[in-house]
Amino acid sequence: MPSNRDTLEQRYSRFLQRQGEDWCRKCASVCRERRRALQRLRKLGIVTVADLLEQFPGLSQRLKHSALDLIAILKIRQAVPVLFAALEEKSVRLKCADILGQFCPAKATRFFHKIAQRELESNRPDSSWLNAAIHATGYSDLGQATELLVSIFERGDLPGTIRGDAGDKLGCCEFDRRTRLYRRCRDAVIRGLSEDSIHIQFWSMYVIASLCNVAGSRQTIDRAFRSALPRLREIAKHDHRLAQG
Repeated sequence: MPSNRDTLEQRYSRFLQRQGEDWCRKCASVCRERRRALQRLRKLGIVTVADLLEQFPGLSQRLKHSALDLIAILKIRQAVPVLFAALEEKSVRLKCADILGQFCPAKATRFFHKIAQRELESNRPDSSWLNAAIHATGYSDLGQATELLVSIFERGDLPGTIRGDAGDKLGCCEFDRRTRLYRRCRDAVIRGLSEDSIHIQFWSMYVIASLCNVAGSRQTIDRAFRSALPRLREIAKHDHRLAQG
C-alpha cells in the first residue's frame, strides 16, 4: 500500500501514466478538472494523503466530491475509516458508499445490510440510505448482498428509481435455481413487467435477460419465463417510452 506521505500529485501522475496517452487525450477535460481540484487542495495545505484524510471533514461540499473522486481513482484505501464517518452527511453518502463497496466489499455489505434492514422495516424508508446500500453491496458476491437487492426490488411500495437501481445490480448476480432466493427474484421480475413504472419494467426485462442467458452452460431457460412472453411482446409492440439513465 502506498505511504500516507505520498503527495496527491505524485499519485495522480502515476495514475495518468497507467492510463496511457490515448486515454488522457480522450478524457482531457476530466483530467483538467482533476488538476484544478489538486490545486485547490494544495492552496488549503492539503498535499499528501495524510493531509487529505485529516482535513477531509472540514472541506466544502464541492471539494469533498473532488476529494472522493481522487480517493476512488487513486485507490486510497487508508480512507476507509474517513468514508464510514462521512456517511452521515447526505450530500456525499452515495459516493462514499460506492467507494466503500469497491475497497472493502465484505465489510461494506455487512454494514449496509443492517442499515437497509432498518430502513425496510421502517414505516418511512429513507431512500438515501437504501440507495447507498444498493451501491455499496453491488460489488459483493456474498449471498447477503444478493438477498438485500432482491428484498428491495420486490418491495412495490418503494420508489421505482430505487428498485430499478437494485435491478441494475441484480442483473450481474449469479443465482442457484434450486434456491428460494432465485424464485423470489424470478417472480419479482415477472411481476415487474406489469407495473406502471418504466424503471421497473426496463430493469425487469434486463434481469430476465440475465437469468435467461444460459449460453455456455448445461442449463436450459427456466420454463417459468414462458408466462412472460405475451407481456414482453406487448411491450415490444406498443411501449415506446425511454427509461432515463
